Amino acid sequence: MEREDRLKQLTDQLTDGVKAVRDSGEYKKLLAVMAKFPHYSLNNCMLIAMQRPDATLCQGFDGWKRMGRYVKKGEKGIKIIAPAPYTVQKEVDKLGSDGKPVLDSDGEHVKETKEYQVMGFKAETTFDVSQTDGKELPKIGVDELKGEVDKYELMMGVLKDLSPVPIGFEDIKSGAKGYYHTTEKRIAIQKDMSELQTIKTCLHEITHAMLHADAPKEISKSRKELEAEGTACIVLKYMGYDTDAYSFPYLTGYTTDADMKELKDSLNTIRRTSSKIITKIENEYSNIYMERHPEIVPDNEPVKESREKVSEDKAPKTESSDDWPLVDEPKEKVIAERRILGTVRILPDGAGGKKPSLLDSLKVEKEKLKNKFAGNGSKDEKGVAI
Repeated sequence: MEREDRLKQLTDQLTDGVKAVRDSGEYKKLLAVMAKFPHYSLNNCMLIAMQRPDATLCQGFDGWKRMGRYVKKGEKGIKIIAPAPYTVQKEVDKLGSDGKPVLDSDGEHVKETKEYQVMGFKAETTFDVSQTDGKELPKIGVDELKGEVDKYELMMGVLKDLSPVPIGFEDIKSGAKGYYHTTEKRIAIQKDMSELQTIKTCLHEITHAMLHADAPKEISKSRKELEAEGTACIVLKYMGYDTDAYSFPYLTGYTTDADMKELKDSLNTIRRTSSKIITKIENEYSNIYMERHPEIVPDNEPVKESREKVSEDKAPKTESSDDWPLVDEPKEKVIAERRILGTVRILPDGAGGKKPSLLDSLKVEKEKLKNKFAGNGSKDEKGVAI
């Protein structure tokens, strides 16, 4: 099958997927996949959900090979869309040092050939870990931050830090579980709710504050609620908490046939916002751990974030006549195995094989320190248990 035909087939699948989102069951499946892959584009999350909704850890054929694993015979890969930049040559007017066109002896513009990089796309095959055999992978779980740390109080502190407006508790007479006050720029949460409900409501209202404080009037209430509840649901799923029984009946009430473009735009916003919040939460947890264990970082050096960004000035200039919505960003590479909080690890193909996570490294250093000071009367450490 030709490249263009395959891309058209994938695009048609996306169109069918967006239509299927109107059904609560399909929406639930899509958000579950988005929670596992918060840094994948909406398009690729939809393609994974349609082809293999139970996928947890995806990597290309060569990527698995570098990790000492191989794809089982007869396994059918998951087709996704990947950036495929290519170079084109164009004849343009030659410009002088003053920025003006250079003229020849006849007064005609002198031409020169320049190369431009154009962003194209290609179909790429990836495989879930369940489709592979070989070298055993580290255990995947959500038990990195527990023990003596009260996760609820810690999470509330993190959410208050990342919220763009103050968060307070009160007895809300209307019966609502929370609200964002657009005039006073504050969030109110119903007091005395369960911890999970409180965290979920905080995330919902924080999303409103982040996205809808100055939203254009043409953005409907249904879209705002879809974005807020969808973001809260994905963030909590990524952390290992299931809110489906509450969130999906809520979401279904705001999902209609009226405007498919608005629905897809909402899903794009949910993906971007949940990814942003997840990254902030992970970084805050990492910083809190380092503050409680300053002996692990020599000379109190700052903790490096687990995402490296290619500087804008080094990114190639691109031209594209087709504005494909939110494919996996080529300017940003996500380091393999970010798993400070998550239930799964994302291993983008080309990341260079297996790389220890921050907490893996901290555990090693912590054990070294314990062994070093054993017998010297040092007290057992108390704090974040790994």
